Amino acid sequence: MTAAAELTDLRRGNTRALIAAICCAGVCGIVFGLSMPLISLRLEYMTGSGVLVGLNGAAAALSTLVMAPLVPRLMTLAPPRYMLIGNLVVAAALFALFPAFPVVAIWFALRFLSGCNITVVFVISESWINQVVTPARRAFMLGVYGTALAGGFGIGGLLFSVLDPTGDLPFYVASAIFLLGTLPVALLRGPQAVAPDRDGSSLKAMLGAARSAPAAILAGLAFGALETLLFSLLPVYGERIDLTHATIGMMVFAVAMGALSFQIPLGWIADRTDRRATLFWIAVTTTFVPVGIGLAGGFTPALLPLLFIQAGVASGLYSVGLSLLGERFAGGAVAAANAGFIFAYGLGSFAGPPVAGSAMDTIGPWGLLWTLSAVSAAYVLVFGFRRLTAQTD
Repeated sequence: MTAAAELTDLRRGNTRALIAAICCAGVCGIVFGLSMPLISLRLEYMTGSGVLVGLNGAAAALSTLVMAPLVPRLMTLAPPRYMLIGNLVVAAALFALFPAFPVVAIWFALRFLSGCNITVVFVISESWINQVVTPARRAFMLGVYGTALAGGFGIGGLLFSVLDPTGDLPFYVASAIFLLGTLPVALLRGPQAVAPDRDGSSLKAMLGAARSAPAAILAGLAFGALETLLFSLLPVYGERIDLTHATIGMMVFAVAMGALSFQIPLGWIADRTDRRATLFWIAVTTTFVPVGIGLAGGFTPALLPLLFIQAGVASGLYSVGLSLLGERFAGGAVAAANAGFIFAYGLGSFAGPPVAGSAMDTIGPWGLLWTLSAVSAAYVLVFGFRRLTAQTD
């Protein structure tokens, strides 16, 4: 079959749609990996204020909370494929504005607005996958999606390491990456994401989805907290237990490799067993591993594998949780459910770091580990309580 035929053959339409949606994850991951340390470092140079750097990061999480409930309604206003392309183009333009306006207040606005556009991309692309993938491969393909996101994050980190953070080029590179991301969405023709109807695009529909599938939605909340805590506070934990900078770098690498390595195998397991049970055992594992991390202290032969396992297993909360939404909802209803999932993820990302930071200030480095365990343990308890009440009804 010729290359042109591959782009038009109706039999390959679903495959092309999956590739396009997964490319969206990869593109966003690359920009995240490049821009998160870039913006933080530039703000540090501009202000010398750690508080302002942290608040700017919170602006990105806040954009998710604001935008996620609006995406299902936006999907009814234009074809979702065009929405993806439009938001990627706008995100590219916003990143090009960072070096043009080196003003702290403007950077807060740009961070928030770019986060809004990226939230639209996530909700639509994840809904798209859930709608076109076959049920037997749903968790596996969402694991591929999550792996593309994690891999993109790693590539972005490599770009950051070779580009001059004091120059303007990294922002233009990020902008160009977003523009390149429009190509697979535009060229790989196939079924596009299905928008919800008017009733299905309301906030009420999103809340209804959360009530109907709490195991999935709460998995998004737990993962948002666990992921953000590991990436944002693990270096602080390493400093407070007197590890070298080289060892802290190895810890962050172990976390990134765990997120990259586990999602596809966990998706494969979830597709062949039971997705709810997989989520339960993921949460059980991530409840106890942080205790082992604390007991390992600075002994890297134990510390690094445990961090690899913690981050990798926790990543399954995202991909398996999304697959559970696809199992429970169909067609346009997936968009409202996915918006609820992304909102929960944003809430976990927004609330987790202040709680863990306060715990670390109060009880020391173990405060991070107890917070990680508490998040997963709460999921286990809620899950177990619901199963118990369902059996007694």
